[in-house]
Amino acid sequence: MTRWLPDSSIIFGAVATSPGGPIDRTPSRTFRRTLPIAAAAAAFGVLGANGPAYGQALSDAEASICVDGTISRIVLDRRTVYDPESTTVGALAWTYRALNLLHITTSAAFIRRELLFEEGDCLDSFYLDESARLLESYGFIGYATVTTEPDGEGGHIVTVETQDEWSTQVDVGITYDEGLNLEKLEITEENFLGQGVFAEVTHRERREARRQAIGLATPRFFGRADASFQIGRDRSGNFFNEYLRYPFIGETGRYSLRHGYDRSTRLFSYATGDQTDPAAQEDFTQVLVPAFRELLEFSVARRFGEPFKSVIAGVTFTRDVIRFPGSPNVIYAENFNDQQPYPGTVPSFLQTQFQESGASRLAFHIGTRRQEYVIYEAIDGLRDRMRVGIGMYAGLTVGRSFDLFVPSDVPAVEDYFGRAHASFTAPIGSSLLHGGGTLETRRDRGDWRDLLVDADLVAYLRNDALPGQTFFLRTQFAGGWNTELPFQLSLGGREGIRSLKEDRFPGGRMVRFVAEDRVLFPWPRRGSIDVGMTAFVDYGRVWPGDVPYGVDSGWQGALGIGLRLGLPSGTRHVFRLDYAFPFGETTGDPEFRATFELNMLSLGFFTPDVFRSRRYNLGAEHF
Repeated sequence: MTRWLPDSSIIFGAVATSPGGPIDRTPSRTFRRTLPIAAAAAAFGVLGANGPAYGQALSDAEASICVDGTISRIVLDRRTVYDPESTTVGALAWTYRALNLLHITTSAAFIRRELLFEEGDCLDSFYLDESARLLESYGFIGYATVTTEPDGEGGHIVTVETQDEWSTQVDVGITYDEGLNLEKLEITEENFLGQGVFAEVTHRERREARRQAIGLATPRFFGRADASFQIGRDRSGNFFNEYLRYPFIGETGRYSLRHGYDRSTRLFSYATGDQTDPAAQEDFTQVLVPAFRELLEFSVARRFGEPFKSVIAGVTFTRDVIRFPGSPNVIYAENFNDQQPYPGTVPSFLQTQFQESGASRLAFHIGTRRQEYVIYEAIDGLRDRMRVGIGMYAGLTVGRSFDLFVPSDVPAVEDYFGRAHASFTAPIGSSLLHGGGTLETRRDRGDWRDLLVDADLVAYLRNDALPGQTFFLRTQFAGGWNTELPFQLSLGGREGIRSLKEDRFPGGRMVRFVAEDRVLFPWPRRGSIDVGMTAFVDYGRVWPGDVPYGVDSGWQGALGIGLRLGLPSGTRHVFRLDYAFPFGETTGDPEFRATFELNMLSLGFFTPDVFRSRRYNLGAEHF
């Protein structure tokens, strides 16, 4: 999970998280995990106590009403990353043992702090299940299970078993996508000393983006708050962001607080497609626009209702300043390291998307969540295990912008804006159907502006008669209308039609269909490495809309075959080697790509080109 960017409205990048739900059970242990934050907030009347204080034992009278008995002892079974007994290959078993020596297993203290129960509490399966889900939400824990057994004296022994993912990485991100690329070189530790602290020194470079950064994040800032900061330099300037969030704790919390600050200048890249500019000596392939944004956010939210059946209400205040410093540059032959001034006068169809602005905004959020969690295997990966939220979510955000705290050198915006988001996940036997969509727009100067739509319908089709085989289907629609911030879609690339080069066929509205047959090989056996293959079809079209350099692509397609690899066995991360052949109205050479799996339920389904241009990327689902 990306830890650095606040998951509020940040042009050219943001982070989305999942909503939680409330609980009203007796006795409650919710706030014992968050005592420092809760106590401070309660002093201002924001939060209140929700049951016995941290560490308070049950009285004899309370223990007597425990229907299923009490917890007499908690046993932690903390397992490291690799199991040498999982393979009969001597060299591989030796390698596993050597790697385990380099890994610090998640500490017992960290795991105990995540649990929503302790010795002496009533045995409650809800708290047991929620604790396992909270542990699994960390990227450095591969899986967590919580089981019970009688202790022979009327109580219960609870065993918490966890298995770590590899957390220390020197990651050389080499891909083959229109040539050999070094996309990242980073040193990260996701679980420093087994305490869940994330530290990173990184260099990332892909097309117009090139950033060097250092950062630090912790999920244990004054109790249960998440805190992070990152500082570094992008191709177009320095950046800094910091973030503090007291989240809903799974299904057990009622209040959430958020604060974020982001200040950065990033490049927005317009692909020029097949069009030419008569003022240029030769055709340029990209127009690069530097965009500065400074965003400050304060939010608070409250949940009502029962577990898995909640209503979320919240309010957000933001101060948002957008500038476009400097003039657009162009590049030739995809060489992002050699930028040249825009030849001639910048055309008006580009200038309409360079609208500087400043505003203070007050937004109100309301949402409802009806969702429970079920464990599925081999949904995103080959043998991975994942808790899937079954149910639905719907939320609405409305707000008003004001001319307050706006710098004098940018135009003030006074508008009304709205954002709607809905999603569902439903089981069909052993299969899954998932859908979701987000719409945002604003009313300014008598017109609807910056209307962005992004929607997906996804199916994971499986049959018990075909074990190890999944048919993956996806229908995707995205579009923008009357945009005054940089916006452009692209049909080609690794997240589009995979036989087309990156940024091929730019436009303003797009539809895409994906069909894959994913097969898991029965060998090697479970525990060593996961190997599978896929055959896939992509088919789609982009229309020009009203964006710069938009074209009508006609219907384009890709037929492909690929190899899927997961190491260690059961990992959530799948590496793909794909070979895609084009078909449709435009033909060309086959495209070979070596990338990670992108069509994943755990990542959420959305269109990155829409995501980077959202003005209001904050709703009730983000608390």
